[in-house]
Amino acid sequence: MYDSLLAINYDFSKYPTLTALVEAFKSSWVYGGYNQDVPITAKDTCNKYDVNLWSVDQMVTLFKSQERLLAAVRITLQMLKDSDLYKMENGIQTMKQVAGIHISSVSGSSININSADATASITTNYNEPAIFADLISAIKSNGFDSETEARLVDNVQALAVSHQKGGFTEAYRDFMQNVSAHITVFGPFIAGISALL
Repeated sequence: MYDSLLAINYDFSKYPTLTALVEAFKSSWVYGGYNQDVPITAKDTCNKYDVNLWSVDQMVTLFKSQERLLAAVRITLQMLKDSDLYKMENGIQTMKQVAGIHISSVSGSSININSADATASITTNYNEPAIFADLISAIKSNGFDSETEARLVDNVQALAVSHQKGGFTEAYRDFMQNVSAHITVFGPFIAGISALL
């Protein structure tokens, strides 16, 4: 894993395309394939023999840290898969959302573009995607402590505001980084959120 992540920066023969990079991690620990019960087994063994080993505590901490790193890599790979470049490389059609423009109160006259003394009133209607409400519901039904719940809800609300006001791509990056420790909750929503990019 370490060599693969490092090689992204210099080995262009190994990763000539974005698709090659994403596919290289398909069968890696990023998507599981390792014994996730190792920390539990180690702690249970210590409890069974009534010992408290510093080395085991350090191993458990490191294991959890590595799992958070794997979650961050998994999220990043999903973002790459949702990018236009990855889709173009794989013959997947890319679609961009275009905001609707509603022109009202125009009767019996024409709208002149690039002319003097002409005015037009343009109104845009924003409908917030339901996925933001679904995310908040998922957070509230997961039994987090109040501080964690409030922080995660704030992250979702910031993401929703950026979708309406602009800057969604940057906010999406921040959101994914902030919630990576809770990937099991947000995993089912990643495709839906990234579709808004």
